[in-house]
Amino acid sequence: MTALPAGEPLHDTAPGEPAVRGFLHRPPSATSAGLVLTHGAGSDCNAPLLVALAVAFVAREVTVLRCDLPYRQARRAGPPHPGSAALDRAGLKRAVAVLRRLGPAR
Repeated sequence: MTALPAGEPLHDTAPGEPAVRGFLHRPPSATSAGLVLTHGAGSDCNAPLLVALAVAFVAREVTVLRCDLPYRQARRAGPPHPGSAALDRAGLKRAVAVLRRLGPAR
């Protein structure tokens, strides 16, 4: 079995904002499309399905940011605490902003 490309490690921080931690997958040619992929409650951004999806989208010339939500960055296992939903939404919003800054050309 061939290993799938892992993407470029990414850890982006900004004062007062959730950190974005994950991997940036870039297609070989310039693109205008981008996608943020994140995990479900029982996993993280290294789930084989997310890696395979990222590789498939990159093959279609889509830049992909595959990242962990803030609750997963805070703890390795287990479901999110119900009180973390607002922080996770803010983390997803920030991931989109990071992808816009680093990812696809306009």
